[in-house]
Amino acid sequence: MGFTLPNPDSPMEQARALMSQKDIIEAELETHISILQVNNVTMQTPLVDFEGFPRADIDIYAVRGARVRIIELRNDHKAVMDLIAKALEGIYDPTLSALSEGQNGAGTAALKPFAKVEGVAPGSPAADAVRFHCLIIPV
Repeated sequence: MGFTLPNPDSPMEQARALMSQKDIIEAELETHISILQVNNVTMQTPLVDFEGFPRADIDIYAVRGARVRIIELRNDHKAVMDLIAKALEGIYDPTLSALSEGQNGAGTAALKPFAKVEGVAPGSPAADAVRFHCLIIPV
C-alpha cells in the first residue's frame, strides 16, 4: 500500500513538534552560552571593573545581548517543556486531557443542574426514570 501520513492534530504529532521546537531552543541556547564562554564570563560576572568602567577584556555588547537572549530562551524552554508534559499526558492518559478540557469552563457549565424534580405522575414513563428532588443536568 503506502505510507500514510500521521494526522497533524494528533497528540503524538503535537508532542513531536514541541520536542523539535525544544531542540531548536536548546541549540540556540548553547550558541549564546558559547559567547559567554569565549569572553570568560558567566551570567553573574560583573561587566564593569572596580572603578565602574566597562571592562576592556570582554565584548560588553555581545555578552549583554547573549545574557538577555539566554534569559528569554530559558523562559521559552520552560514554557515548551510544560506544553510537552501536557501533550504527553494526553498521549498516555487520554482521560486526563478530557478532564482538563472539562475543567476549562465548558464541562463545569454542563454539570450545573438546570431543573429539580418536584413531582412525578404515578405510572408515567418519568416515574421509572427519576425520583423526587432529583437534579437534572444537561447531557
